[in-house]
Amino acid sequence: MKDGQYGTPLRQRYRCLGRVVNPATGEVREFHRFVPVTPRIYVESATCDTCDNHIAPHDGPVVTRHYQFPMREVASAFVAVGSGSSYMRAARRARVGAERLEVADEPGGALVAEWLDSYGPALLQQYAETTWPETLVLDSTRFMHTNPWNGQRGLAFNVLGAYGYPSQGPARVWALRASHRATEFDWIDFLRELDVTAPPRLVITDGGPEAGNAVRKVWPALPSPSFPVPFVKRCEYHLRQNALEAMEGDRIGGWKHWMRVRLDTAFRRSEGWEEFVEKSNGFLNLTTWLNGIEADVELQVNVRHLLPAHHSTAALDQHLGTVRDFLDSRSFVLRSQDRLNVTLGLMRLHLNHQDVERQYRVHLRDIVNSTGGAPRSQRAGYYPRTLPNGDPHPGTLRL
Repeated sequence: MKDGQYGTPLRQRYRCLGRVVNPATGEVREFHRFVPVTPRIYVESATCDTCDNHIAPHDGPVVTRHYQFPMREVASAFVAVGSGSSYMRAARRARVGAERLEVADEPGGALVAEWLDSYGPALLQQYAETTWPETLVLDSTRFMHTNPWNGQRGLAFNVLGAYGYPSQGPARVWALRASHRATEFDWIDFLRELDVTAPPRLVITDGGPEAGNAVRKVWPALPSPSFPVPFVKRCEYHLRQNALEAMEGDRIGGWKHWMRVRLDTAFRRSEGWEEFVEKSNGFLNLTTWLNGIEADVELQVNVRHLLPAHHSTAALDQHLGTVRDFLDSRSFVLRSQDRLNVTLGLMRLHLNHQDVERQYRVHLRDIVNSTGGAPRSQRAGYYPRTLPNGDPHPGTLRL
């Protein structure tokens, strides 16, 4: 039976009328009070926001034992952060939803930052990819910042991205990760976050050596009758743009120029590539550009018909552009690598159309159940900029 309420906001408490005997003392109790593992907020009058039916006062939103915000506000904040909202904006919305006014000791977006630290990793685990797809697209984008104190420009961080075309299922953003730089070692760590025992069949890059070298370090080329596996392919769009830049240096202009017409099919079949290379003789900039990439491109053109029909990084570039729109204006204040990676994980779910608030609530409720109804431990303080020996702290993106 019901036995009053407790806490703020009010939670329903219950009474069990069964006799209980303490085995140590022999004391007999006629009843005892208890609360569910996951308490619910007591409501005077409410309607379910899923089925629009009236609910009883003791069937309000799920909340932890002594925390003031229900899990639905956490889920709503995660959806907002994944769609580009700042921590501050999401925190203010959560306070309004929970009918709690902002007070002096809760400035800015610290509330949502705490939720990202406490609940974000466990939530993202429910949607985590475990293996790499058949075709893997790799690219990165750089974020610069302006120091508001001295006006100097500097590197804030890089976001490494992976887009996947699995043999079955829809193509999607496979992974996003923040690191200060985008070196070969950063790419190696990025690729080894998932199971690497089954290599992709094809890896597409923009031609930068860092990602390509990392692929070869993680997956040494396996023997194959036609091509090494995984096959590292240069994005055909980037190749075309580089060729056009070289043509501009040689004053080859106009889309009807015979060299421009030949370029349109140069990367599709071997005879087109051979003719393009032959006709480039006499053009200094084109010849210089071809000397650096001719052998690699000739191989990928020859085996193009044997590989999966994916030829550029365009799909990933579009999503990285969205991530840039979300983060670029506040790159200076995003310093915690772990928290930014959680944010990028929520953005990945948004880009893949998986950020369904109702499903987030189910997963968060399971997380609360796993901790016995208690809120997860939260951050005690900000990461220091450096370790005691003077080295950069691994939790910060500022090196």
